[in-house]
Amino acid sequence: MGLKGNGPHGFFYYDASVPAAIVFAVIFAILLGLHIWQIVKYKTTFMVVIIIAVGMELLGYITRIISIKNTDALWANIVSQTTLVVAPAFLAANGKQPNDALALGSVMSFVGSEYGLINHNKITKIFVGADILEILTQAGGAALLAGAQGNVDRMKKARDLLLAGLSLQVVTFGIFVFVAIAYDWRSSRAEALKPYQSEMKNLRRLWYAFYVSALLITGRSIYRTAEFGEVSFESGHATPDGYALTHEWPLYVFDSLPIFLSVLAFNVFHPGQFLPIRKGAIIGGKLRMFNAYIRVARQQSEESKSEINLQPV
Repeated sequence: MGLKGNGPHGFFYYDASVPAAIVFAVIFAILLGLHIWQIVKYKTTFMVVIIIAVGMELLGYITRIISIKNTDALWANIVSQTTLVVAPAFLAANGKQPNDALALGSVMSFVGSEYGLINHNKITKIFVGADILEILTQAGGAALLAGAQGNVDRMKKARDLLLAGLSLQVVTFGIFVFVAIAYDWRSSRAEALKPYQSEMKNLRRLWYAFYVSALLITGRSIYRTAEFGEVSFESGHATPDGYALTHEWPLYVFDSLPIFLSVLAFNVFHPGQFLPIRKGAIIGGKLRMFNAYIRVARQQSEESKSEINLQPV
């Protein structure tokens, strides 16, 4: 965390490592290149949100290197802190976009929305507003914190903003994951989908990537919430106190590494490998549509017969 103005360690309360920042800059540059290549290969333009998230991670570590080397580059510190805090929020939001194959909505559209607790069209409407609020709140808090330059009052306001944004992200993403798990459970046991076990088996690997990513993003968000929550502002002290504030390793272990693995999971199990490119395609194709039509017609017929039998003679 870079909070301070010029001092023994510039913007940091510890001796920040340039090699560590370079390593993760290179890692995210490689992941970004892979995702761009996969977008072209699979024609999955809906992956743009994860591209933005990885690009922000890369920008965050590049500007972190600049802010470590140049203690007068306040702009670099602000950009670094803001992008590294906000990028995972874009990664989490990536799972909720209406046309995103990582999204539960797209899986529901392909497999069948009848197995969901919430209609797939409503998922985006419910969560996107929260995503926007989370991103704006975290971005504002991170920027204010990075530019505080030792001003304790600004740090307190920034901490409160960050805690609000991060807490909201943990809660809303947790609800989203619960909805996804419920859908996975119900669809994987649906009798109507038994004839399509081959397609469902392929989707299972995509679900594994989703679960790994969700667990890592949630863990990272909890860490960031605890990180800012532990920062204390005791009277008589010119600077705030907190373990993560004065040690660098938690940033790389509990933030950088989980986000790297989360992004890598979707490089290994890319949605373009499992879901159709053609918009509106459903599992089972026309045959399943015909069977669904027959089932609905039979149900309506039975309901009509019941109404006739209930009429008085």
